[in-house]
Amino acid sequence: MNPRYLLRAFVFLYAMLAAAAAQNQVSVPHSAAGAQNQAPGPTQIAPVLPPLPRDANQYVRQAIQHELDEQDRDHTHWRYHIHREDKKYNYDRDVIETREGEISRTLLWNGQPLTPELRQKDDERMRQLLTDPAALAKHVKRGKDDDEKARRMLRSVSDAFNFEYDGEEDGLVRLKFTPNPRYDPPNREQQVFHSLAGRLWIDRASNRLARIDGSLVEDVTFAFGLLGRLNKGGTFKVVRQDMGSGHWDFVSLDVNMSGHAVIFASINVKQRQLFSDYRRMPDTLTLSQAYEMLQKGSDSVSATNGRGAVNPQGRE
Repeated sequence: MNPRYLLRAFVFLYAMLAAAAAQNQVSVPHSAAGAQNQAPGPTQIAPVLPPLPRDANQYVRQAIQHELDEQDRDHTHWRYHIHREDKKYNYDRDVIETREGEISRTLLWNGQPLTPELRQKDDERMRQLLTDPAALAKHVKRGKDDDEKARRMLRSVSDAFNFEYDGEEDGLVRLKFTPNPRYDPPNREQQVFHSLAGRLWIDRASNRLARIDGSLVEDVTFAFGLLGRLNKGGTFKVVRQDMGSGHWDFVSLDVNMSGHAVIFASINVKQRQLFSDYRRMPDTLTLSQAYEMLQKGSDSVSATNGRGAVNPQGRE
């Protein structure tokens, strides 16, 4: 999945004013009788993990660099379902990533199958990526710009916040973070860091970012409030899992913010996104091939139903 998703919660705070999976393979359980007849395997010895750095900020800095390195290494493509809901509407989409960009087909709109008119519009949106080189180029450029913005913000995290260890749970290192008063944000996107606090979870064994919970501890103003304001108390939560073969991807994103932008326009954002049913796609998959696959998909699959449940192990 594109690296921009990793910090989408942070980017989203700015974008409101201007703001997805080795194979989702299902494990085939052995029968109880079969399990009894199997000879016990060798005892699994847990790997010895290196001690954590005494400086929590150094630990976060190392984890972020490792995260970026892994994203640079991972050129795989995935198919997944996304369910997105906010105050106005909700939809479910089937998304396929390719070497030429990603393409998605809407499955449900406000919980219902698409009407013939909406289906036609959705198909036209998809075909435009195949038949209009300018539209595809714009789509790809927007994705690359978002990727680079997210990477810049991610690199700044260990400098923008003061971290301290807060315990361990389920193989995850939990850290608390508060704004670093000495941090000088280089742009408007990172101004929000001065008002964020919360907790960050890092998977101890893989050194990957697993979860972020944050809240605004004070109002955030842009251009002395003329361009916008985000109100104190807004929250966001991001959860990721290992989908198999060391590929980490999103499970959920929740944002609850309020404020105003461009002097008088109000902001009341309550958005939830669920990512599920991850399956790895061929590395050579083209956009045209992905389009054909989506056209053969079922309209009745929701990212919130049983078939869309996340299998963290990514086995089939």
